[in-house]
Amino acid sequence: MWRKQSRSFFFSFLMILSVVGTGYGFGISKSKPLPLKWAKATRGMIRQTIITTGVVRPEDGAQIKVGSRVSGKIEKLFVKVGDKVRPGDPIAVIEHNDLLVKVAEKKAAHEVMRETLRALLAQRPLEIARQKEEIAEVKAQLDQARTSWQRYQELLPEKLIAREDVDLKHKEVLVFQSRLAAAKSQLNYMERKFRDDKQILKAKLSQSAAQVKLAKINLSYAFIKSPIDGTVAKISTPEGETVAAQLSSPTFVWIINLDKLWVSTYVDETDIGKVHKEQPVIFHVDAFPGMSLHGVVKEIYPKAEIRDNMVTYDVIVRITDLPEKRRLLRPEMTAYTTIVVKERKNAIQVPVQAVKTIKGKSVVFIKGAKGIEKREVSAGWTDGGKVEIREGLKPGQTVLIQGFSRELLKP
Repeated sequence: MWRKQSRSFFFSFLMILSVVGTGYGFGISKSKPLPLKWAKATRGMIRQTIITTGVVRPEDGAQIKVGSRVSGKIEKLFVKVGDKVRPGDPIAVIEHNDLLVKVAEKKAAHEVMRETLRALLAQRPLEIARQKEEIAEVKAQLDQARTSWQRYQELLPEKLIAREDVDLKHKEVLVFQSRLAAAKSQLNYMERKFRDDKQILKAKLSQSAAQVKLAKINLSYAFIKSPIDGTVAKISTPEGETVAAQLSSPTFVWIINLDKLWVSTYVDETDIGKVHKEQPVIFHVDAFPGMSLHGVVKEIYPKAEIRDNMVTYDVIVRITDLPEKRRLLRPEMTAYTTIVVKERKNAIQVPVQAVKTIKGKSVVFIKGAKGIEKREVSAGWTDGGKVEIREGLKPGQTVLIQGFSRELLKP
């Protein structure tokens, strides 16, 4: 039994070899060598670049979450997604009857304080004026009493008047002196109290004015307005829904200024030393594959980020294209960036297919007098499918870029 199975397997194997051999004979698996193709070495601009991947993001402050600082039902929502808004444009209105009552209450209290101050300023000076008149009257009475006392003293030695009458006149002088001192003291008290009451009422009036202002500010929170120029990107709270702002500010809408976008791209730690501010950057996005956009390096963040187990640094690219071109971009688009580290003019360059590495050396194949000749070259930067040739070639020389045989590439 085992011999029959072995013999069957052997014949099957021979048949497979026969089919495969026949296939090779008819050229099924053999590929024909590509035809020779040549290109000339040229002069032109070549650049040293760093290829990275990044994300289109809003600049700092270009994306705003508009929320509410008061609680209540949303009475009216004025915008929808995609609407353009400018600073001060209405976004929403929250019910605010209680806030209106609060404003009216504070206004009334302020008006009461204003009238109280007005009454003080009108009444108190009249009282002070009457007190001054009383002082003048008492002073006149004092002067008359002194004059009488002096006359009585002059008549006393001639015994034309009794001693008791002189003493009585003296007592009258003392009484009027006491009344005058009391009246002056009362005047000082009234003037001082007037100043103090006026200062207190003015302070209270300022306080009530501030409370009115605060009530109006709280009322203004019920009218949500756009703080920036931009486009409404998202609406999270529909009209008619009630919001509670005790613990946090509920967000109504997200507004993005699409004129203020930048590219955040991540550069490997081995390349970050070559990146500097104001270096030109070229990038494209999947949404517009045939379009190149331009920018410059704006910032290099010092803090490293670990991405895919690699140490990278966030490089911010400021977009320099015209506004109508920048507005095609949207946040979170993937950006394929090329940072131009250096540029070299009039560099000799050939297609990247022309340069081969043999035994660790860069070589090209040129048309020579005896056919194809191998020539060692010094290769430089690679840029956009071109390789810089620093030594070994001259402009105009023809190099092979297709049709390399095993013999040519043999070490």
